[in-house]
Amino acid sequence: MNVSFTTTQIIAKEGWKICGIVFVLFLLAVLTHFAAFFMLVVLLFLLFIYRNPERIPAEDDPLAVIAPIDGKITEINRCMDEFGKKSLYIKIRSLPFDVSMVRSPAAAVLSSAKTTYGLFLPPYTKEALALNECVDIKCVKNSDNFAMRLRAGVFSRKLYLSKDRGNIRAGTRIAFMVDGTVELFLPLEARIKLSIGDYVKGGESVMGYFAYKG
Repeated sequence: MNVSFTTTQIIAKEGWKICGIVFVLFLLAVLTHFAAFFMLVVLLFLLFIYRNPERIPAEDDPLAVIAPIDGKITEINRCMDEFGKKSLYIKIRSLPFDVSMVRSPAAAVLSSAKTTYGLFLPPYTKEALALNECVDIKCVKNSDNFAMRLRAGVFSRKLYLSKDRGNIRAGTRIAFMVDGTVELFLPLEARIKLSIGDYVKGGESVMGYFAYKG
């Protein structure tokens, strides 16, 4: 399991190493007057990819389901979840140009996070469902259980976890994934207010609500 220590700095810690290396190469390019502009473009591109903006949920409702990552909703269905129960299934496709930080969709207890190592095929292919690297995250919210599956894409190369258990708040940074899909498994009683094709912002957009149980 690749556990990192994501912080609230403007550039995600997962990108500090590669950005630092490219910055040194940029300085060398400036000193040698060779490919300086190219290295500057690469550095700016990496800073953009690893950006880590602050996000505030659009609603301060404890039952709200907050989008876990930036991206487009590509599927809403029903299926069996990681707890062996029927659940509401939502799939979000995140591209490299979207903010790559994965956040908790609700205040809960993160009970487990399991990494299955694999390939980095295009996530829209059938082979990717069986072969791509993924992380299964299970959470408990009061009497409700929900789960997430992070599935890597071509540009991910590695899935980073910044938290693998413990209490989390809505919007807490829990992972980092440059490219791929996030599959959200919610209780059947949850109400979803978005549709397929809608674009969401991680840690900000409200996707729906958990059922009120008195």
